[in-house]
Amino acid sequence: MKCAIWILAALLVGCGGGDGDSATAPLPEPAPAPAEGLSIGLSDAPADGVSHLILQMHSLELTPGGHMGGGHHGGGDPIVLDMSHHRVDMLAYQGDDAYPLLHQHQLEPGRYQLRLHWTPGTGDHGSYVDDGEGRHPLHGDHPYFDLGEVTIHEGQHHNFTLEMDLRQGLHHNGEHYALEHHGMRWVDNDTMGHLKGTVDASWIADCEADNASLAGPDSQFVHVAYLYPDGTTLAQMDDIAPAAADGQVAPLATSWVHQDHNGDWVFGVGFLPAGRYQVGYTCLGHLDQPDSNEAADGDFALYRDGGVVIIESGEGGGHHNTHRCGG
Repeated sequence: MKCAIWILAALLVGCGGGDGDSATAPLPEPAPAPAEGLSIGLSDAPADGVSHLILQMHSLELTPGGHMGGGHHGGGDPIVLDMSHHRVDMLAYQGDDAYPLLHQHQLEPGRYQLRLHWTPGTGDHGSYVDDGEGRHPLHGDHPYFDLGEVTIHEGQHHNFTLEMDLRQGLHHNGEHYALEHHGMRWVDNDTMGHLKGTVDASWIADCEADNASLAGPDSQFVHVAYLYPDGTTLAQMDDIAPAAADGQVAPLATSWVHQDHNGDWVFGVGFLPAGRYQVGYTCLGHLDQPDSNEAADGDFALYRDGGVVIIESGEGGGHHNTHRCGG
């Protein structure tokens, strides 16, 4: 009888009849479905002679648009998010770097019109610019940026970047600075890439030698790369005026060309929609002013056609592309 009892107990333990470590572990909880939402970053390209550009944000306005399949909005009152705690030095976020203005904010699926409000400067309050002559209030044609429409799909998160080319958008009238929409790009991060380019040193030397009489103060030149739509010829490459001259093509983006720690002449443009572009180079960037068209009325000109640039986004966006001008 004792032998039968021990055999029965062993069978019960072997079949999970006991307690403790022999119990079956519970199944893990399923991962939560991805939340619909939106993230927004701010990035820029630098401006001439400016050390700081402080943007004091005010609010982000999201206005529901028309109804979408699977969406819940058929139009309605704006959703207003307080952005006043964001005070951004735009010159600290260049190239492929971006300031996280909005991070994973949940939204119901649908279409939204976006408007980003900022606070113009008055004295040391609000937005301002620091340059070699001190601090100046920053104003604008409108104290907001219309970012356009975004579509939030069910179960997806969306990332966008507002890229500001300050060489094109920042204007100075001698008293204050104005920030205009000219030169701004609203980019879907999933379909964009970054560009790092180099310019052959012989182009640098030849441009300076051929334009010696056009050097800036202290005989200095300002080397700049300009990015144009694919197929733009050297003769068609215009400057950063608010509107292109007849028969000319305005640049989509610009970037300083400077020497890095290896002595190479490099430039970079961040957050470019995937596609084909044409690049131009000049050493006469100091002659190119955003308020006027020097290519048509002055001595400014693009010096060399740097060829076709192909921007690939890569999986999920953000691919780093390279290009060489000359050599």
